[in-house]
Amino acid sequence: MNHRTRHPLLVLLTIALACVSGCTSYYKNVEACKDRVRADYPDAASAPLKITGSGASYHGSRVVVHGTIHTPPKPPATRSAPVPAAAECTFSETSMTGFQWLVPAKLAPKPPVAASDD
Repeated sequence: MNHRTRHPLLVLLTIALACVSGCTSYYKNVEACKDRVRADYPDAASAPLKITGSGASYHGSRVVVHGTIHTPPKPPATRSAPVPAAAECTFSETSMTGFQWLVPAKLAPKPPVAASDD
């Protein structure tokens, strides 16, 4: 391999590695968020959570995981109705910086109550 073809080849390899590393953090962040959703879900014994999908922003800086919760039927119903569930994770590179439930309402954070000027 002569000297002239070595430099462009190194540049192309560097670009390829940079692109792959961005994709790797995307997939790692999605999996980390799914793991956090499973770990943070409080009712796993009584109402199992099934993750049905996920979506992430560019480079995985924001990940939303969605699924369904299968609750036991309440009389007079004979079948359980799946309840939608979703959670959001935010990342800085590959470090999780935030987590919050979006739905159901019992898991989602309550907005702060504004102080009244009485």
